Order: sequence, then structure tokens, then C-alpha cells
Amino acid sequence: MKSLYKILAVTCLVLGFAACEGEQFTESIFVDPVIDTTTYTYQFDKWLDKYYTEPYNVEFLYKLDDNATDPNYNVVPVSIGMADTLAHLALYLWYDVYDSVVGPEFLPEYGPKMIQLIGSSMLDPVQGTEKLGYAEGGIKITLLKINEMQLNNIDNLNEYIFKTMHHEFAHILHQQKNYPTEFAQITPANYDPIKWQERSNKEAWQLGCVTNYGSSEAREDFVEVIANYIVKPDAWWDNMLKEAGIEGAAIINQKWDICNTWLKEKWEIDLDALRDEVQKRQQNLDWNMIMNLEFLNGK
Repeated sequence: MKSLYKILAVTCLVLGFAACEGEQFTESIFVDPVIDTTTYTYQFDKWLDKYYTEPYNVEFLYKLDDNATDPNYNVVPVSIGMADTLAHLALYLWYDVYDSVVGPEFLPEYGPKMIQLIGSSMLDPVQGTEKLGYAEGGIKITLLKINEMQLNNIDNLNEYIFKTMHHEFAHILHQQKNYPTEFAQITPANYDPIKWQERSNKEAWQLGCVTNYGSSEAREDFVEVIANYIVKPDAWWDNMLKEAGIEGAAIINQKWDICNTWLKEKWEIDLDALRDEVQKRQQNLDWNMIMNLEFLNGK
């Protein structure tokens, strides 16, 4: 029986990439949104409009729409309780982090315009893979398996939610400003888009990639460096470099340097400052503060 690999699968359409290249959304893309006052979700919908749509120009989709999901997979809706919790948590560990480190104007202009939540993952028994998230056209990020979030386990939250968000957002950024071509030239022979899932992470580390999925192709490798560096603690990163060996660690550090320089020069993002803020917040999770939005300083 083929092993089931938990992967972060990105299914971005080429035409979608081309259409979004260089676009900037400086005004709301949602025209006169109407919130149904008769539905039992009215209060939550009103809250989402106040804390997501108005300040960040993003539509937070949690009600399952068959037309907005891949028909090749059977999925289940996210529970409203999990959607509510994740919406609060994402404000704390993602949106407010960028506001604090990069500036409050950044995400409304460059961030995703739609975030869709689905309760289950998307299993492919033939390939032996499980989708945890994907991006579409540089605009929409879909997060999967939300009903199985382990709220008291930051490693679980990172693996299934926040690494996915940083990964997909890095895709959105490099679709607008290409990452350096030299990155793909560092280990071109080590990428395998077909059999990457047969590699262990340690084997990928020794090849100079931070995850086995990163060893599938250069653009996935690029965003995996950024996403894993932001959410993983020092102990994980240090162990990865140790297990990678001298050659593998040198390659990973070379790739990190390119990612760091690109974010700084193209986006004025300090990768270390972003990571430090995320790590600090992860280590001091206060659910009462998060659920009551005390970290927003009166916004």
C-alpha cells in the first residue's frame, strides 16, 4: 500500500498567473457586499466584514460552495466554530504580524483577495497524496483540513495552516515580482516533479532543499524556504542543517540568502523581523487575548 504523504499542493493556473502579473488591488474588489441579516451566521458574517473585508480587502469564505471547490474530490464544510477560531488566530499570527512588521498598507494591497476554508483535506489514493492547501490565480488561498486543527498544538497549526498561508502568499508575491533566476540554477538536477514524494525530508535536506516537497521544483523550493523559516523554531531549523550535512546545509543557506535578499530588495520585508514576531507570538499564545482581539490595540 502506498504511503500517504502530507503535502502542500499548489495548483496555480498558468493563465491565472499571467493575468495577475503585476496587478495591484488598491481599491476594494467587493462591490456593496450585502450581509444576510436573516441567517444564523449573521453575527459572524458581520464580524468578518469588519475585521477582514473592510481593513484587508479580503473575502473570508467558510460556507461550502461546490462551484468553488475541485469536483474531483469529496470534501466537507468547515464547522462554524473552527472557522471562527481560525479567523481570530489568523488575525493574530498572520495579518497583525504583517501590520506590525511590514506596515498596515501592505496586505490590503498585496495580500490574497479570498481565503477559503474547507473542513476536510483532499485525498488522492492513486498518487498517495493529501492536499493541505492551494492557491489560484494569485488571488485566492484555500486552506483544508480545518476541522482537524489541534488548537493546543502549535506544530500542528503550523504544519496544516500557517506554513500553508506563508507558502501560498510567497507564491502570490513572486508572481508579481519574479524571484531571482539564480535560485533555480543552484540545484537543478535535484528537482524531481514526479518522484519527490518518495524522498524523506532528510534526503531532501541532503540535496539542499528544506522539505521533500521543496525538492519537486524550484518555485516550490523557493517558497518552502520562506515558509518553513518563518514558522519553524530554531531547534527545527538547526537540526535540519545538521542532518543536511556540510554540503546540504551550505546549499540551504545559499538559498536562504537569495530569499532574504529578494524579500528585502523587492518588498522591503525583513525576513528575520517577520520570523521573530511570529516566533514570539507562537511561544506566548493567549487564547483569551486572541479571541477578544486585545492585540489589535483598539482597531
